[in-house]
Amino acid sequence: MRKKVSVAMAVYNGEKYLKEQIDSITCQLLPQDELVISYDNSTDNSLNLIKKYTSKDHRIRYYKNEIIPGVVKNFENAVTYCTGEIIFYSDQDDVWMPDKIEKVLNKFEDPKVTVVIHDSSLTDEELNITHPSTFKLRNGNTNLFKNLIRLSYIGCCLAFRSEMKRVVLPIPTIYRSHDWWTGSICSCYGKMEKIDEALILHRLHDNNATPVKRPSLRYQLSVRWIIIINLIIRRYTHKKK
Repeated sequence: MRKKVSVAMAVYNGEKYLKEQIDSITCQLLPQDELVISYDNSTDNSLNLIKKYTSKDHRIRYYKNEIIPGVVKNFENAVTYCTGEIIFYSDQDDVWMPDKIEKVLNKFEDPKVTVVIHDSSLTDEELNITHPSTFKLRNGNTNLFKNLIRLSYIGCCLAFRSEMKRVVLPIPTIYRSHDWWTGSICSCYGKMEKIDEALILHRLHDNNATPVKRPSLRYQLSVRWIIIINLIIRRYTHKKK
């Protein structure tokens, strides 16, 4: 039987593109799978749209983010409620390719794999492709140390085993870089696998959580410091199973 899938989605003012994204995900979910939405208080109609979906589809649940407002803790809240064997991160405004879940799950057939990343195509607001490969832009790779120097993947292209929740949570960064942390800590307990195929259309627009420009050097150094210190602490306080 196929592994149970959980999709952890963070939503904040996502009404404009949310329906298209949810539809691209749910068409791939089996009856036992789930889409877990964490909702930050918004000024648009996101919550009503979410409620319409939850009233019609038992696989979709939502929880308000009561931790700290912002993308990182919103994702953390979603992951907390995930019950599947494999957890996928999902943004609110992308579109998944029809075979994304199947191709990612195939990589988890190797029991040594704890986390999987894949490529994406960058698009404008109307889903016109502006660059066919994020990996080519970022030099996508699975090396932990190289990724600590410069992150080569993005969270909406990442999935990990649910058993890793014990070390992934709580996420030590606050404002961004939940993907950086998740990929790094999961790599310490197993193998990161890479799929060199664009399995989502990653939509870029004015309200993206993914920054278009690189953050300040101060921010980059502080995030690396937080991640490295917490990798050491959690690696030695959580025994490998």
